[in-house]
Amino acid sequence: MTILDGIDDAVVKLDGQANFAAMNQAAADIYQRLGLTFDMMKGKSMWGLFPAIRGTTVERELRSVIEDHRQVGFEFYHSEDQHWYEAKGYPASPGAILVFRDITAMKTGAQSS
Repeated sequence: MTILDGIDDAVVKLDGQANFAAMNQAAADIYQRLGLTFDMMKGKSMWGLFPAIRGTTVERELRSVIEDHRQVGFEFYHSEDQHWYEAKGYPASPGAILVFRDITAMKTGAQSS
């Protein structure tokens, strides 16, 4: 178990070109719902793997973290898995650390299982 796996929130490290560099188990579990594994994602672009986020708040905020080195926070709905997420992005040299959590139950008023 790595240090990142001890964190309940999903944590992803992106390099300066928004390529996946690392993730913890919580992130891997979320991406597994989409049929993706870290081995499939490693070294691949966020924009290439998730073309639907182009032109959205997610792209704008992630580019702000990577290019402008700004910390950001935002919520988004991911239509592929039909879940809401709360995300925070932190500049890393190079790239970004993205920390996110599923807030679907909070947004829809559903009981968490």
